[in-house]
Amino acid sequence: MMSPVASGVCPWLLIEASSEGVLRFATAMPSSRPRIAEIHEVEIAGVPTFTDALQRFEREHGVPLRGLQCAMAIAGAASGETISLVRSRWTISRAGLMAVFGTQPVILNDVAARAWATRSGTANIELLRSSGSPSLDRPGRYGMIMVEEGVGAAIVDVDRDHGVRVLETEAGHTDFSPSNEREERLAKAIQKTGSLVTWEMMLMLDRHDPAWGQACPDLLEAERPRLLAALIGRFAINLMHNFGAWQGMMITGSRAGRILEARNRVYFDSAYATRRNFSRLIIGAPAWRVDQHEAVLTGAAERLAHDLHASERAAAA
Repeated sequence: MMSPVASGVCPWLLIEASSEGVLRFATAMPSSRPRIAEIHEVEIAGVPTFTDALQRFEREHGVPLRGLQCAMAIAGAASGETISLVRSRWTISRAGLMAVFGTQPVILNDVAARAWATRSGTANIELLRSSGSPSLDRPGRYGMIMVEEGVGAAIVDVDRDHGVRVLETEAGHTDFSPSNEREERLAKAIQKTGSLVTWEMMLMLDRHDPAWGQACPDLLEAERPRLLAALIGRFAINLMHNFGAWQGMMITGSRAGRILEARNRVYFDSAYATRRNFSRLIIGAPAWRVDQHEAVLTGAAERLAHDLHASERAAAA
């Protein structure tokens, strides 16, 4: 079968650079509803630079890089001309990528990519509390939390003309404030010298970590996920306040899925029962667990589809 490049049609190149030790590549044909094609992985051990990894992909899979529109999702902040890839030793530059591709690359945070992926209609969405489903056709603001290899968050803003913006944040690195004596002991047990305890440190605490035994000897191992489920609920409410995300919170990531198993849902929901400002809005706000197949690559494609639609609309105006 003739490849899209050979046939004269340039696909989009999608890169996932958010996992430890591997780069993942896929292509998608330009479309308002793109579908990602075969996924390729490149192990980065022993590969000296990111450019070398790109050239290895080009060589092994016969996809010429020059002229391709590229969207790359990374862990961490996707801001500035020079960007450090959090889970590798590499630093990349927008100018360097433009020299490789001949086009301006789109670089976005992996949680923002997951948020964009909700536009694809392929996600499995499970209601955690309240009612309804997230809809990017309805004006308002949503939040998304990802708990997997780390903790991240993004804002999904839908305006009254149905325009969608996804705003990246690093909310997982905000300071954690204990709400009771047990949480305070646990936070002190994991605190590193001279550093603050963050929400990411708390929510990434493994159920077998020795800190549990030091701080909470009365808490059985099977009960530890209950505390984490309650913390995810409180984190969601904090971000609802910070983001103004009154349309609801979407929670994704494999670790979040394990913590929010059915038997722990009541502990997640208990965070919503605490009296606080804007309680009426909070109690009425839904929360969903979002399970997405190839969410990061799909979201990168959806971001390019959004840009394509915007450019077509501008050309028609």
